[in-house]
Amino acid sequence: MCAFAQIKVIVTSQINTPPDDTLVKTRVGELALAQGARLRDLRKQKGLTIDDLAQRSGLHFNTVGRIERGVSDASLEQLYVMALALGVDPSELNPFQPANPPSQLSSGLDDEVFVLVELLDVRVSAGNGAVNSSQEHMGRFAFSRSWMARKGVKPAHARIVHARGDSMADKINNGDILLVDIAAKSLDQDGVYVIQLDGHDYVKVLQRDFSTGGLQIISYNPAYKPQVLSAEQAAELHISGRVVWHGGEI
Repeated sequence: MCAFAQIKVIVTSQINTPPDDTLVKTRVGELALAQGARLRDLRKQKGLTIDDLAQRSGLHFNTVGRIERGVSDASLEQLYVMALALGVDPSELNPFQPANPPSQLSSGLDDEVFVLVELLDVRVSAGNGAVNSSQEHMGRFAFSRSWMARKGVKPAHARIVHARGDSMADKINNGDILLVDIAAKSLDQDGVYVIQLDGHDYVKVLQRDFSTGGLQIISYNPAYKPQVLSAEQAAELHISGRVVWHGGEI
């Protein structure tokens, strides 16, 4: 009786102890990315574009793109209709299954040391604005996990996009790639951000004006004048993420 009572106490203690919320959110983000990668691999194996899969499944192409990027949770109904459109069993899209080999770090990199970040076919304007309807995955770049941790960027929130235009020259030039932390949706510190204005995507310096509660949208290129937003306008500004690194040709 004592042995069973002791076991019962241990089991009850484990059930009543909730998992760490941060760990749960991190793991859920990783599962969403794994599910999106699995969906993308299956779609490409079938020779389909995001638009093709959207039309076949009856979903909006933005919905399919967001699920593939792991930024939106797919409902069971959405997973089911996409599986039908791909001609696969719905269990193929189960994020709790081990990922398919193409979605793994097949380059020989140690996944305990490096993380592969998706390069999206997205152009953010360092000029007059860029419109992005679909967001295809173009490849991956490897970054050190420890470096990203020092930057405060979680792998699940990292994306890479291209800059286009000359308004941020000579620091960010046309064709440069930008590592963006999409978890940074508010202006907690001055810096370089990807923003949306009037349906266009831009990369700009955001600088807060503490005297008015507004902010300035600044280009590195002095040929482009700063844009001043009032406090009301600043509150409506959509921030897609903070740029934490950029790279380009010499």
